[in-house]
Amino acid sequence: MKEEVSLRDLTALIKQRLGMIIGFGLIGLVLAAIYTFLIVTPLYESKTQLLVNRASDEANGLVLNDINSNVQMINTYKDIIEGPVILGGVIEWLELPYSVENLADQVTISANEDSQVFSLTVTSPNPAEAAEIANEIALTFQSNVVEIMNIENVQIISAAVPDPDPVSPHVLNNLLIGLGVGLLSGFGVAMLRYAMAKTIDDYQFITQTIGWPNLGTISEMNKEERTAIADMQKQKNAAAKSLIAVERAAASGTEQAVVHKRIPDEKPTVIVEQVQQEHSDAVPTAKKNKTSKKQPSAHSGNGPERLVTVADMTREKIGVILQNSDGSEIMNAGNKRGKR
Repeated sequence: MKEEVSLRDLTALIKQRLGMIIGFGLIGLVLAAIYTFLIVTPLYESKTQLLVNRASDEANGLVLNDINSNVQMINTYKDIIEGPVILGGVIEWLELPYSVENLADQVTISANEDSQVFSLTVTSPNPAEAAEIANEIALTFQSNVVEIMNIENVQIISAAVPDPDPVSPHVLNNLLIGLGVGLLSGFGVAMLRYAMAKTIDDYQFITQTIGWPNLGTISEMNKEERTAIADMQKQKNAAAKSLIAVERAAASGTEQAVVHKRIPDEKPTVIVEQVQQEHSDAVPTAKKNKTSKKQPSAHSGNGPERLVTVADMTREKIGVILQNSDGSEIMNAGNKRGKR
């Protein structure tokens, strides 16, 4: 577990876990949106204003003592309005599905300092209902305060009207709160993982705290180096594939050569041998008779063709070569004699 965390470590941690922190923030934002738009019930407010002003018999009007007395009486009126005498009559008159305590929680009374005017605000899920309850509370209090306080000094100066804009929930505030809570949660999880990590990533801890010598460092490859190595590996693989293809092509060519070389041994070959008439005339009779035994169809240049095998072909070719060489020598000798 890490004992000290510096600002540099926090910055590195945020950069390292930025994706996780943003993910937690988005989750918080989505949860806040679900709560705001789907779960919570919107509330509406309606407000009415009342004036506390006791009538004076003097021609000069109210004196300062009367004004101070009216201001101090607002706190008393607040307790009377939130009591069961006023709210019970309102619930009974409007037939509301609330108890006195529930309706008192929906009523808010506020007044400025040294002011004879106080506001009565009612919150309800229905804007029309909020305005109706506020007006009914003001009328009930105005009519009952004479009997309760034996004084007639309350006047309604503005009636409540329905407000279509909800006062709760605050959409923007809820979304910002959800986003902030999510980001803080992600940062907290990142800090917890950092604190619970058991790996050592600082050489100073090894050399100073543990006392082990630093034998060396292994640098981490950057993105460009990894890309270059990957390209080299691809080139090597391509070269190896091309070499294999060449070897296979060479091997297939050798097999074809072997097959073509063996074809003449397995199948008979048609050989057309025609002995020229002029060669047969120049060959001596003894050799001509000997050759005629081997080649009975070659007595003339227009003799029939003969089918022979490779073995016969080899023997006959040797004889023809010898015959042609002997005939050429005889013809050359005859030509020399004729010239003489």
